[in-house]
Amino acid sequence: MKDMRKIVQEGYDKGDYQQFYRTDDSLNSCEKRFMKKFTELISKNAKVLDLGSGIGLPYDKHLVKEGYSITGIDISQKHVDTAKENVPQAKYIKGDFSTLKFNEKFNAIISFYAIFHIPREEHKALFEKINSLLTNKGVILITMGADDMKLAVDDFVGSKMAWSSYSIEENKRLVEKAGFKILYFEEEKEKEHHLWILAQKV
Repeated sequence: MKDMRKIVQEGYDKGDYQQFYRTDDSLNSCEKRFMKKFTELISKNAKVLDLGSGIGLPYDKHLVKEGYSITGIDISQKHVDTAKENVPQAKYIKGDFSTLKFNEKFNAIISFYAIFHIPREEHKALFEKINSLLTNKGVILITMGADDMKLAVDDFVGSKMAWSSYSIEENKRLVEKAGFKILYFEEEKEKEHHLWILAQKV
């Protein structure tokens, strides 16, 4: 089997994520709740890093409109190019967010529907890295898988895709062990089954 990252990169480059999931830039009810809670915790001039930023919709566009400085990173060149068109006020980088090194700190880090695209055995190190990239009392808003699966490969948005995740309770434990206090969490069940977590560095 191909490397998981290669499956993900090719899947998003060849597939049509925007057509299937992001035909507009509106937030659903779950997203609105979490974005409200998230923005209440960070200042208006906050620097926000988006890990797995996709096409920039709807989250980066929403945050830019609210006055935040956004840096996004995505493994798909197609997504990076589209994000630059969708949210020209943000900065986008093509790369693997789990390995790319940053020379600055951020006030907040977001990651939506992306963490489960790297092997779950690497999630612990990823959260430790996220913690190190945050300023004091920095905030994270993330989505994670809600099912225990070492590796799943299936068709998605017109191409192959791969996922890897732990159970909800194990995901929460990983976040806390990496030095975060979970402020709020919720299982998203509107379209798919995901875990949303809002947490703060301690």
